[in-house]
Amino acid sequence: MNEDREFLRSELVAVAEAVVPDQRPVVTHDPGPVNPGVLFDGRGTATVSRVTVQTGNPKAPDPAVEVEAAADAFRARGWTADVLPPENGHYRVAARRDGYDVAVHAWATDWRITLTGETPVVS
Repeated sequence: MNEDREFLRSELVAVAEAVVPDQRPVVTHDPGPVNPGVLFDGRGTATVSRVTVQTGNPKAPDPAVEVEAAADAFRARGWTADVLPPENGHYRVAARRDGYDVAVHAWATDWRITLTGETPVVS
């Protein structure tokens, strides 16, 4: 369980470093494994980890370039990554690998890019 979480965290940090190499990415959310369905479907032992990493270039933000760079970095690391069409200044990437899911978000009104991933559910 912790191996999955550590793998996800290291992948998100590595991609964030590739997107904005002159900035240090920050892990902004990593509460550890949680039980997503205990109150809803009885999966009492099922756990999942969710990790969020942020980075960005405050001097020259370019969300379109950043999400393309994130998709390329994920692909280079063995992930499947799709750049989704921008909507109202919101740029996104969806990446998947071996049951891991990642969403990358960047906005035209903000210099940050956010990478949020989730490990596969473990029962």
